[in-house]
Amino acid sequence: MTLTNKLNRIFIILFCFCSTFVKAQEDEYINWELVNSEDEIEVYTRTTASSSVKQIRIVCLVKSSMETITNFMLKASLYSSWVYKCDSSRLIKKVNNNEFSYYITLDFPFPFDDRDLYVKSTNFIDPTTGIYYARSLKGEPESTQNDEYVHISEFESSWKISPLGNGNLQIEYKVLSNPGGEIPTWLVNLAITKGPTETMKQLIKMVEKE
Repeated sequence: MTLTNKLNRIFIILFCFCSTFVKAQEDEYINWELVNSEDEIEVYTRTTASSSVKQIRIVCLVKSSMETITNFMLKASLYSSWVYKCDSSRLIKKVNNNEFSYYITLDFPFPFDDRDLYVKSTNFIDPTTGIYYARSLKGEPESTQNDEYVHISEFESSWKISPLGNGNLQIEYKVLSNPGGEIPTWLVNLAITKGPTETMKQLIKMVEKE
């Protein structure tokens, strides 16, 4: 293969990679429908090709320091104090300061069974922008699952917390979660924004109190 052909091949690979990356970035902000705006909390939903359950996006402002709010983000034992309907939360394993796994149980209304979830979470703060990023995915239990609960079948979430100056932070939260069990998808989608919205309200209340 000639040098020219090699350079052309490298160029094509880089072009395809960059195009895919740009498209992925663009996809993050298309097809969202604003479904509620209350107390300066904007709630969006959209359908995705990967799930029958709608994805949720919440955007809001909070008066707090990055240190205060990340303290709530990084301590799994505190989740039961601000995550909606969370009965219990505990740290399972801490790999390092940027990666850990945790377990939570959720109180579901009658006649539905309560849920539980194992989660793997990673996070970092961009040293250039000061923006905090976190991503959480459904994990596998390290021991036998508790049969008292229905296990949440699908979960993926992300946080982006941006400093705006003057003690203001912008929070952008995305989540896609399927409670599993026998709850019909149409019913899940009907009430799907309730939990994340109430969670955000409680988080804002707590960090601003701090």
